[in-house]
Amino acid sequence: MRFTVGNVEHDLRVEAACSYPRLAFTDNLFAMFQAFLPHGIKPTRFVGAFWDQCLDRVLLDLVDRTDWIVVTDYDSVFEADTIQRLMAVALATGYDAVAPLQAKRDNGAPMFTPAGHSGIGMVELPNSYFEALVQPVETAHFGCTILRSAALKRLPAPWFQSTPNGSGHWGDAAEGEADRVDADIYFWRHWRANGNTLGIAPQVAIGHAELQITWPGRDLKPVYQYPADYWAQGGRRPAKAWGSIEHAEASTCPSK
Repeated sequence: MRFTVGNVEHDLRVEAACSYPRLAFTDNLFAMFQAFLPHGIKPTRFVGAFWDQCLDRVLLDLVDRTDWIVVTDYDSVFEADTIQRLMAVALATGYDAVAPLQAKRDNGAPMFTPAGHSGIGMVELPNSYFEALVQPVETAHFGCTILRSAALKRLPAPWFQSTPNGSGHWGDAAEGEADRVDADIYFWRHWRANGNTLGIAPQVAIGHAELQITWPGRDLKPVYQYPADYWAQGGRRPAKAWGSIEHAEASTCPSK
């Protein structure tokens, strides 16, 4: 496939690696097809319960016959222009991996760790940070990220590995204990520790598909609720939804 950066045209071998569950979102699939077809990118998937093992197998299959690999998942939404812009950033800057901005489901937090930071939490960044062509980061995501195949080939195995917290479990760590390390975070730390570069393209963003529960409200206008909030509230609808306990109490007129 051909990518143009400025006045220079690059002829590159690019394929896509996808880890999928047995059931997936059609919005993601059709967005992916529409993004890949104009560039002639062939997607290869592996289906299974363990996304990291699936992705490892696909990457291993593609690494010897490609120059770049687009890694995507089953709930990201992006356009053909996204691929062109990410590739332009990578070719112009020489980075080994470039990811777009993507927000986390439920809370909307950006899914990357700025250079010089660690752990989980919000970091305040100036507006100028997002005006750059690329910014170095500690970790990113696999929503729609491009990897240089040569950089992947020189990465020692294992590429993916998870480690439980200090108690040997997978929940949040207790105070004073080590946090768990998920397979994607391990990959990016391992990637950088072995001399590969990783960047975020702050001017390129993709969507993150997620379910919402729509309730009729008191005025019959829709009230939206994330499934995570529904379960966090003990399986209860929002207070503003029709039929909620709070709604029933607000609708009861006091007797005179």
